[in-house]
Amino acid sequence: MKKVLRYLIVIVVLGGVLFLTSRTWKSYQTKKEIERRVQTLQHCSFQTTTGKEIYLDEFDPSQPTIIIYFHPECEHCQYEAREIGFHADELSRTNLVMITPDDSIQRIEKFARVNHLWELNNFELLKDSKYAFKKYFGTAKVPSIFIYKNHHLLKRYSGETKIEAILSIINN
Repeated sequence: MKKVLRYLIVIVVLGGVLFLTSRTWKSYQTKKEIERRVQTLQHCSFQTTTGKEIYLDEFDPSQPTIIIYFHPECEHCQYEAREIGFHADELSRTNLVMITPDDSIQRIEKFARVNHLWELNNFELLKDSKYAFKKYFGTAKVPSIFIYKNHHLLKRYSGETKIEAILSIINN
């Protein structure tokens, strides 16, 4: 009986180790695939506040495309938006896209109005109502910034980022 119990314990332990190894490997492969995919701007869509679908890869690829994942109540995101408003002229030759998971249209539009984002000709405010951002970009941390040109990733930032860093990337 003791021998059977030992074999059973060994089998359970080995099964657990194999299960954890398999999950770790799968997680690693998923991260690796997302890392590969994020290098190129994907054909993915998000909605305007009026419900219109906008595909990110349809913006002019010859101009840098700055994608910012944000939430209107995030203090760091508010800082980013203020800085964008203050540096609108320097960002005028970019495609500026801000995407939020927030479902409050009033809060989203107030955020854009207070930070003078509606005044930008090159600005698009989108909702991530299907929570797909993480699937395409590998993160749902706010703020997250991705800068593309010719559909290739130039730089990504996680967390509050100085506008000077963003400007240095798009000006090179």
